[in-house]
Amino acid sequence: MAKVYLNGKIVPLENARISVLDRGFLYGDGVFESLRTYNRRPFLLEEHLKRLLFGAQQLKIKVQYSLSQLKSAVLKTVSANDFKEHYIKIIISRGEAKGHGLDPSNSKGKPTVIVLCEELKPYPSSLYENGWQAIISKIIRPQVPTSRIKSLCYVDNMLARIEAKKKWADEAFMLDEKGHVVEGTVSNIFIVRNNVIITPPVAEPILQGITRALVLKLAKRAGIRVAEKVIYPEDILTANECFATMSGAGIVPVTYLGKKKIGDGKCGPIARNLIHLYQNYR
Repeated sequence: MAKVYLNGKIVPLENARISVLDRGFLYGDGVFESLRTYNRRPFLLEEHLKRLLFGAQQLKIKVQYSLSQLKSAVLKTVSANDFKEHYIKIIISRGEAKGHGLDPSNSKGKPTVIVLCEELKPYPSSLYENGWQAIISKIIRPQVPTSRIKSLCYVDNMLARIEAKKKWADEAFMLDEKGHVVEGTVSNIFIVRNNVIITPPVAEPILQGITRALVLKLAKRAGIRVAEKVIYPEDILTANECFATMSGAGIVPVTYLGKKKIGDGKCGPIARNLIHLYQNYR
């Protein structure tokens, strides 16, 4: 049975309980991070923890853990679970409310800290050749503060994911109010045109993905030209390649938008090169 880190203790999953008055449950008042292990080592852990603490700071949550203490909590949880590879989710909420009311001061002042682990199954090798089919979602990604953090209120992403599933797609890309493609439900988007990698700039309402940042670093190191500029839906269809990045699967080619083929409908040479560089980096 899986073990969970809950407010300083490792407990069996079935015994892990929080109050029904926890503000993460009541209002989505909290932040989270998702990451994975390679060879049982959490990949890019410090980068994820820094983003987690940044998100908590944006929500004015006074986290009583340092980065090193959070790192220790994650490593203890991984060690307590006998999985070959781990999917890890770290959650910080504002904690238990004193009673009804939206005001953040109406809380007991002690954040809830949770680290969850579950077994991560290997991704099939065919994923990295055949890629994903994506759609353009009807859900609009608004230009609001929570667009740039991983808040516990993930309803828009969930609705876009439901939309993708209904259309037998693997991912849904969301637009902002200007009609720009900004990101997927669980991924950042990249296209390739004329050997240049293009991804939306951080001024757009996007999450600054940890894998996104690594891919930009690897591309520049390999001498591949990179541009951060707005992307429209038609840009995807006319691109030579498209791929998505996320912490779980890493770099995944996107080979169809709806029923329309992107490029030749297979993983393109630049995405293949980046996948190779990513695998060697980890």
